[in-house]
Amino acid sequence: MNPINNQSTRLVSLKDEIKQKLREDIISNTLKPGQRIVETEIAKNHGISQVPVREALRGLEEEGLVKTVKYKGAFVTEINQVELYHIFSLRTEIETSVLEIVVPKLTRRDTGELYDIVEKMKSGTPDYLTQSGFDMDFHSKIIEWSQIEIYNRVWGILNTHIRRYIAYLHPTIQIKPEEVYKYHLELVEVLEQGDVEKSKAAFREHIMSFCNETRIK
Repeated sequence: MNPINNQSTRLVSLKDEIKQKLREDIISNTLKPGQRIVETEIAKNHGISQVPVREALRGLEEEGLVKTVKYKGAFVTEINQVELYHIFSLRTEIETSVLEIVVPKLTRRDTGELYDIVEKMKSGTPDYLTQSGFDMDFHSKIIEWSQIEIYNRVWGILNTHIRRYIAYLHPTIQIKPEEVYKYHLELVEVLEQGDVEKSKAAFREHIMSFCNETRIK
């Protein structure tokens, strides 16, 4: 095996590992808005060179989680509520477009998978961050069924920002776990009816209601 190819593959792997770790730290608010991310410290802590760290930061900058300031370094981006409103709006447009593809082909097995996720909401720990994870599992499953790669890719980036916002506000969000369960149970029941327009309306109301409940404007 070519040693150059091995080295290249290893750098890509390290970059992805570092990017995932930093992404989760930003989402969980371990790395806070405005905080500087020091390449040398991350490289030292992981026993690696700065190259994969720098590449990881570039990737996170493309996702809007990191901003590089010339001569100063990389910083975690601030949370912008105006932008978040548009993130939710864009997510709504993607999901309702996906429903046009998914609903006519929905099978009992598909709805069974959604019911399984909903049951986890009901029986899981009464913690909103945990419940929000189930929420994202539910919606990402529907996005995956569309088999439209651009929807999956963009939705993943939007999802990252939404999860970050939830973690940033927690525990001030006043949505009870049993309500999360109820909302999603109703969504599955609407999907089972096979009515595309009714499904789109239900999903639009469900997603955008979060903006109203958390006063995103």
